[in-house]
Amino acid sequence: DGRKLIEIAKQGGSARVSTELDVGWFPSNIPVVEIPGARRPDQFVLLHGHYDSWDVGVGDNGTGNACMLEIARVLWANRDRLDRSVRMAWWAGHSTGRYGGSAWFADTFAQDLAENCVIQMNCDSPGCRWATSYRSISLTSETEAAVKAVVMSATGQETTGKRPQRNSDYAFNNIGISSAFMASSMMPPKALEEHGYYTVGGCGGNIAWHTEDDTLEIADQAVLLKDIELYTTAVLQFANAEILPFDWHATTREFSTTIDRYQSAAGDRFDLSAAQQAVTALDAALETFYASIDAGSIDADTANDAIRDLARILVPINHTRLPRFRHDPALNVPPLPALAVAEELDQYDAGTIGFAKTQLLRGRNQVVAALRDAERRVRRAGGDG
Repeated sequence: DGRKLIEIAKQGGSARVSTELDVGWFPSNIPVVEIPGARRPDQFVLLHGHYDSWDVGVGDNGTGNACMLEIARVLWANRDRLDRSVRMAWWAGHSTGRYGGSAWFADTFAQDLAENCVIQMNCDSPGCRWATSYRSISLTSETEAAVKAVVMSATGQETTGKRPQRNSDYAFNNIGISSAFMASSMMPPKALEEHGYYTVGGCGGNIAWHTEDDTLEIADQAVLLKDIELYTTAVLQFANAEILPFDWHATTREFSTTIDRYQSAAGDRFDLSAAQQAVTALDAALETFYASIDAGSIDADTANDAIRDLARILVPINHTRLPRFRHDPALNVPPLPALAVAEELDQYDAGTIGFAKTQLLRGRNQVVAALRDAERRVRRAGGDG
């Protein structure tokens, strides 16, 4: 059919394409596995991926489903060695619903997630052929040091963290949950060049992604085993940590860099120093907080509660535009989005820039208030010296 159309096109002809599309609302199942922890069963790590696929979809996300099933089997057999629980979910509505399954789950179990989920980790397109590199892992900044250690332990490779995009079922930012992973193993640049591939987001970099060619040959057993080891190591790291290994200093450093960038763009047209001062004050409180943890003067439960509460405050202001428990459109969000209009001021003339500056003022108020809330929470836990 394609060749016939090419010949028609060469002759200047035209064609009409018609489709039969079944449109409607259809129920979908969301399998969930709960592996109870032995010491802190109410707290849990959420590991998730999607089971709906384009066509056969072996590399996206059949391999991910297999990875999670094996992790569930291993963890269930060793559940007496888990501190916190592990919850595992397989989403419907990933592509056809633009993350509808995970959004439904986030809405339906919002209060449990807000109270008890310590981290969410996504498993999408692991275990694909030629995908031997772990050079870049999506994560929220407070988890970067812990994730780097996990990747080194499981793969022997160094990795760098990158800001997560609003895809791969990152439907939990508005609740304020720390996050790690999206894709894991990817084809290294040299392999992409050797195969003549352009960059794609799934199937470990194989261009069969989202096509009818995503069949069994895309999977690689050795790579899948390595990804299973990686994700299992990561789950255990966070499920069994006495003190959650989140470094909120990394987040304040990120905030400071972002505000500097926005201030440079705004110039003398708007002053963001109040936001920068609030970051500095929070960082100072964190210094005392972590020192108190190291000295043993803050117990684990108090420390972990504070670390969790910081996520509920700081993740939303860095990754969402809408109020808490509301879902942003599945589009990427700039850092500290309430201040991002600072980089757009050149688009406005003298008659309209006042509107943008008003948005910046409101955004600065929002960010400063959140940072002060975070500082108070840290000091209440023992970060006041």
